[in-house]
Amino acid sequence: MTDWMSDFAEFVREQLPAESAERLIGLLRPAIRLSAAEDGEIVVGRLGGVAKLPDDMAWPSLASGNRPMSFVAELDCSELARYEVDIALPDTGMLLFFVEAELRRSQVIYVPHGTAVAERPAPDNRAEVYTELPLAAVTEPSRPERNHPVLVDVFGSLQEAEETVWDHMQDEDTGETFADELSMYEEAGYSGPPHQVGGYSDALQDPIEAVAAHAAGTGCYGDPAFQEEACQWVTLLQVAEDTRARMTWGDGAYLIWGIRKDHLAARDFSKVHFYVQGH
Repeated sequence: MTDWMSDFAEFVREQLPAESAERLIGLLRPAIRLSAAEDGEIVVGRLGGVAKLPDDMAWPSLASGNRPMSFVAELDCSELARYEVDIALPDTGMLLFFVEAELRRSQVIYVPHGTAVAERPAPDNRAEVYTELPLAAVTEPSRPERNHPVLVDVFGSLQEAEETVWDHMQDEDTGETFADELSMYEEAGYSGPPHQVGGYSDALQDPIEAVAAHAAGTGCYGDPAFQEEACQWVTLLQVAEDTRARMTWGDGAYLIWGIRKDHLAARDFSKVHFYVQGH
């Protein structure tokens, strides 16, 4: 069994009946979890700091061109290539992520390897300048939240997954369910704000795959067109609030960039779906 999933798979098999356990384990995806880099760790990117843009590229701004966006993150694709993940990232180059002040729009820029870049200060004080935080990486298992469309494909419905997995009774006396045990298991392994590349994003409200499928006008859970469209979307990047980088957006918000697999394969980052969700 792949190392990144072995501990979690063992936990699931201890808690659930065999059939339900194997169905859930089969849905696990490798995600790259990002955390503040310690001395000696490989740096795979950063939050905040000064953006490095191609020499001939204007600073990202709203369509009107008069309100600059804020630089959020940079990912080094060549360094991320060291880690197993479930999405087909470029092998080289850099990905830059910008958002506008109200967090309604964003821009993702791919800078191919060998492109001449230079540090570019924000044009004016309307663009937030976040504190630079170098990032290290590790591959960890990610699982679908209990309202993820993929559960419909595997269990037949969200209700069936709820009954056979999340509500599976662990202790009749205390009323503890698998969902309770899972929450304690994951809290014990918490190691900081959950920044992430690939895998299942943390769906505080709705999964990015479902949000993007709804936006495409494909119907609802269970509709074949909706299920098919949801399967085409993956998590490109999730950035959580992080006081070390002075990133606070309210309600413990996460910034999530989703992308269709075909757009990712074509290196077309102009059609990402940007989604903000909070508690």
